[in-house]
Amino acid sequence: MTHPWPATPHRQDLTPLLNPRSIALVGISTLPRFGGRVYQNLQDFGYRGEIFGVNPRYENLHGQPCYPSLRALPSTPELAILAVPNDQLLTTMQEAASLGVRAVVTSSSAYLPNLQSQLTAIAQAHHMVMGGPNGMGFIAFNHRVVAWGYPVTPLPSGPVTFISHSGTLADAMWQNRRGLRFNYLVSSGNEIVTTLADYIQHALTEESTRVIGLFLEAVRDPETFRAALAEAAARDVPIVALKVGRSQRGAQLAQAHSGALAGENSVYDALFAYYGVQRVHTPDEMLDTLELFAAKLRPRTRYITAMHDSGGERGLLVDLAEAEGVSFAPINAETTAKLAAALDPALPPVNPVDAWGTGNDFEQVYRDCLLALDADPQTGLNVWAADFYAAGDVTKNYLRTAIELQPRLQHPLVFLSNLAGAADEALCQQARAHGFPVLLGTANGLRAIQHVLAYAEFQREASQPSLPTHTVTQNWASQPLDEHASLQLLARYGIPVAESRLATSLAETLQAACELGYPVAVKTAAGAAHKTEAGGVRLNLTGEAAVETAYHALHERLGERVLVQRMAPSGVEIILGLARDPQFGLLLTVGLGGIWVEVLRDVRFLMLPTQADAIRHALLSLRGAQMLAGVRGQPAVNVEAIVQAALRLCHLAAELGEQLEAVDINPLIATSHGAIAVDALIIPRAKNPSTNLPF
Repeated sequence: MTHPWPATPHRQDLTPLLNPRSIALVGISTLPRFGGRVYQNLQDFGYRGEIFGVNPRYENLHGQPCYPSLRALPSTPELAILAVPNDQLLTTMQEAASLGVRAVVTSSSAYLPNLQSQLTAIAQAHHMVMGGPNGMGFIAFNHRVVAWGYPVTPLPSGPVTFISHSGTLADAMWQNRRGLRFNYLVSSGNEIVTTLADYIQHALTEESTRVIGLFLEAVRDPETFRAALAEAAARDVPIVALKVGRSQRGAQLAQAHSGALAGENSVYDALFAYYGVQRVHTPDEMLDTLELFAAKLRPRTRYITAMHDSGGERGLLVDLAEAEGVSFAPINAETTAKLAAALDPALPPVNPVDAWGTGNDFEQVYRDCLLALDADPQTGLNVWAADFYAAGDVTKNYLRTAIELQPRLQHPLVFLSNLAGAADEALCQQARAHGFPVLLGTANGLRAIQHVLAYAEFQREASQPSLPTHTVTQNWASQPLDEHASLQLLARYGIPVAESRLATSLAETLQAACELGYPVAVKTAAGAAHKTEAGGVRLNLTGEAAVETAYHALHERLGERVLVQRMAPSGVEIILGLARDPQFGLLLTVGLGGIWVEVLRDVRFLMLPTQADAIRHALLSLRGAQMLAGVRGQPAVNVEAIVQAALRLCHLAAELGEQLEAVDINPLIATSHGAIAVDALIIPRAKNPSTNLPF
């Protein structure tokens, strides 16, 4: 498989931070504070390296020598954990750097004037890596290194890396009761040196890493972050992200908390979709999704099968599955016949199947149904929807049946307990011990299933976009191109545009209208971005008198230069564009256009380069996508014509992107026969480009 995302080399080697051969604990004490707790955690985990205590108040501590400063140590540690107040942080950092300490981590807030920038400068000048400040530290379960200021239970290492901008959530995450285990758990803090992207890249070097979970408020290093996501996709290591700031208020709080741009929510949607990152919206959804990916599930189709012992719960699952975009396998006639032979006569042989009936010989019934569904060629994932409560033996018998059949199953099997609060922990752990994930709650479970299905499909379909080479040369002015020049440039890239003529007098206007053929539109050519609102557009002019009236009206108010344009056929108004995000560069925008675009905001963003399938999917996922299929007797539009126009705009971006701030084609008129651009605005990139998207 080839991928459209070349990964860049690692920017930082985090080995001295996450797997140091020796540690200096600056600020160690007997008090239950950061320094004292870190020391106890290191002892409890059985850290195998050397630990140096540094605190001028003690000569000995915990039966070991305690040194007054880093300079007094008998050897230079690889990692210095700085459990010191803000007013001592700079001098301690300078001392560590001068001695050749390769990594530091601190939980101090560093909220003093210029302190963070000074710490960054020291670290960069001495090629140091740094965790924090203003974080809770990290736990490297696989290396028994615990730079964490709260008590931590020594647990086995696992296949999950979790990196968080919330220390509290990270602390809760390792304490989950489902047995989900981690190799790295990181509270990355303000990331003034070492960022979330660096931790991702390091986790990808570990063979044990099967999935990476992120809780993020902002991205501070966009280029490295994209490279890290690209590497994860290329290595087939899924990333699950909980990004806060979806609401306007949430974005404001995230920015205030992190000191970084929270970014447009839709831009992050585009970024995550491009790299196959699965975006979740709650910590519980995160846990269910991590559990599935930790089991290394890769369904071979996008369909599930489901077995139930309740018709009502089956109905609930069907309703929620539709809402979450989870599709049930369309089973074939052979599978249907097998189900019919196994079920009580009154039960329909369908997927999803309610197999309980009278309950007589239910173990054999479920055994036969599971084998039948699993063997269907459309199956990607089997779901056994059963409430995992402890009362009675029914659920235990379900589990026993699954264990017996496990060697014969061709596809993964997961259990889904519809009521999370009733699930028996011991029974769930027994299922997990035999390799069966247990999802807690119908909605969260289905969302997790959808993430696994979507990621598997992403990996199957990922390929390198093919972009043709053009030889278009553009000399930019400092101002936006007017409509005529914008349409001309788009036409040179093969985008169909409405034929137009510039005119600077009534005579030229009438001549242009005659040459183009009626009906025509006459628009101001003064460069207004919103000509309709400014009263600068006259449409469907069918003769000289109408053109003359329109010209005089525009000339008196907006100047003598006008654009005469052949009227495009009526159709669905689409917006296509390129928008520059301050962090992630140019993005393609597609959506419903016209005068309501700023109000309805029914648009999708796509990272570049992109492909026809992604553009098509974006169009069909619009809230108003039904308009493309035809409504109220109108014919369906040619979606492929829109896709091709968007691809040609992508080709323009590939060649001229560094020179562009924004491109706005609004509207592109889509009909059953094709698509044609009737208005456009191209804005060159200024020395100090805008940090705002155009809509």
